[in-house]
Amino acid sequence: MGPIVNLNLPQAITVGRLLDALSLEFIGDNKALFQSVSLLSIQTLNFTGISALSLPFAGETIVLEPSDNQIISLTLVISNTNENITLLFDQKAPALWSSFCAKTTDWLERELGRILTASEHYSQMIAKHLTNGDGFSFLNSLLDVFGCDIFLLNKQLEVLGWAGGKSLPLAPISFKPPEIKRSLPSISSLSAPLNTGHWTEKGYQTMPLTWCPLSGSKGVLGFLGLAASIEDLGSIEQFFLRKTATLILLELVKTQSIQESERQHHRDFLFDLLYNNFDSLEVIVSRGKLWGWNFAKPHFVVVGEIPNYDPDSADHERFEELVTEMTTLLQKRQPKTICLERNGQVVLLFPLQEMLPQSEWQGKVLELLEPILKKVKSIPGKQPFQFGLGNLYNSARYLHRSFQEARTALELGKLFENTDRLISFHGLGIMRLLHRLDRQELEDYRSEVLGPLLKFDKESNLNLEETLLAYYSCNTDLNLAGEKLYLHPNTLRYRLKKASEILDLDLSSLENQVNLFLALKIGRLKSLWPD
Repeated sequence: MGPIVNLNLPQAITVGRLLDALSLEFIGDNKALFQSVSLLSIQTLNFTGISALSLPFAGETIVLEPSDNQIISLTLVISNTNENITLLFDQKAPALWSSFCAKTTDWLERELGRILTASEHYSQMIAKHLTNGDGFSFLNSLLDVFGCDIFLLNKQLEVLGWAGGKSLPLAPISFKPPEIKRSLPSISSLSAPLNTGHWTEKGYQTMPLTWCPLSGSKGVLGFLGLAASIEDLGSIEQFFLRKTATLILLELVKTQSIQESERQHHRDFLFDLLYNNFDSLEVIVSRGKLWGWNFAKPHFVVVGEIPNYDPDSADHERFEELVTEMTTLLQKRQPKTICLERNGQVVLLFPLQEMLPQSEWQGKVLELLEPILKKVKSIPGKQPFQFGLGNLYNSARYLHRSFQEARTALELGKLFENTDRLISFHGLGIMRLLHRLDRQELEDYRSEVLGPLLKFDKESNLNLEETLLAYYSCNTDLNLAGEKLYLHPNTLRYRLKKASEILDLDLSSLENQVNLFLALKIGRLKSLWPD
């Protein structure tokens, strides 16, 4: 299919139009080849022995050369190959070579001026819309300019503007998200960096879709989507598309700068909130209202992280993209959700209309996290996000406490041998108490209770400490503990008897069980302490 025919765009500078302007008549029998070459747009025109003229459009390189008897040789230079195509033409109005070149240059410059004038008016139209605060409403005008439906996405793939009505509905339809590549050609290059896309909406899967990434120094900030194939977009369409992309990119950069400034104010406020830097609830509530948040209502505080993720690693950019994706998904479900990145962790605040009983906390938060638990993938090679949940309080004055509890739940959750992706602070049991005690005192207590056993474990391979912990964690159920340790019940009985002898304790005594279980839990907790 050839370029879109549209009266609102100036004609492209093609080989055929150049031949007509210069009154050149094709000499030869291969009419099909001549017609094919005539449709090609010109990017560079070389005059043998005189000069070259380059145009700011995507196209081909053409070489014109005089031959005998007023014959003009036209050579199409095929890039990336050693093959060229040469056609011969007769001058209907013979002229000296210098005069011929001057006439050609004059025509090309007039055509270029015509296109650039139209481009200037076009740019002014878009700039006027943006300056007047009309947003991206000018997309409706572009529908007529490009002759196809057109729409705009931001980096989060949200639809900022949609101009349908030709081959697409007036309201947005679903599509396969465009791939965000790490490096893309600049939109200042002659060829727009176009990619083929796909619709997923039923009844539209066969319709063409082309993506034009809006990329600059800050990476890809959005996409223009056109209901046309790449082949439909000729050199002039691509030239005007690049103009469009440049102006939209500038607007997106400005918008992003404003948003980043607002986000920094948000972050400053939220950090003060989470670290208890406010004097009163009234200050918290009034400051929160500035950003549209109601801190007179209770909020769940959740902290998430990817296990073993290093914020200073090369994965940092991917992590930020995941946080952005997470924010978008959560705010679609509940617009007032707060999402904050902090030192390689993500902090989430979910507003509630009223307090909930403790028995409903876990289920409610899993419901709120559901969009990201299902859709947000992890960094390649890493485990998925894990989350810690703090207690729910009826006053924002205690959000800092809930935040610390969520972090503690996330940290202590590493000690639990389960696959739950959400660990709640209130479900930590005695571990939450041990976590707050003096480490030296805990170490001393563990040594007093388990000293002989720990010494024996260093000199043997029976792992009696692990055996006892599994035994008590399974409520002294031999079969269950054996399955957990991959041991036969008789082997487990032998180990328990050995532990009892070494410690000189009755393992069935409730008081001994409490003391031993505490010491064993301290051992698990110790694995989190820095060396």
